[in-house]
Amino acid sequence: MEILVYILMVAIIGVGVVFLLRSHKKAEVISETTLSSNPDPTCCGAHEVCEIDRIKLDPNIIEYYDDDELDAYKNILENNYSDEQIDRFREVLYTMQPTDIKFWLISLSRREINLPSILQEEARQLMAEV
Repeated sequence: MEILVYILMVAIIGVGVVFLLRSHKKAEVISETTLSSNPDPTCCGAHEVCEIDRIKLDPNIIEYYDDDELDAYKNILENNYSDEQIDRFREVLYTMQPTDIKFWLISLSRREINLPSILQEEARQLMAEV
């Protein structure tokens, strides 16, 4: 009888060890998959956040918002735009999602394009609506 209890205890312990090893192996596979899917090893896994941070931190990344025509206004001072030029900026501004405006402004800045002064307050108000 004692031998049967001993064998049963060894079997239960063996099943427990096998279960623990399997769950540990699954955790390793999940960890490796997560690391390989993140291009940046410092990425936290929240891809939208990391992409936004990368865009903010890397001045070489310039994202366009269907506004290539605004490149013609590079290095023009914010008070030196004609009404027609201001309307071109306004058209782009008002067709954007409010959450994209701050990134559009970063894009303009990196392209050395100044937002017309008359539109700066409008852009702030639209961003505040979020």
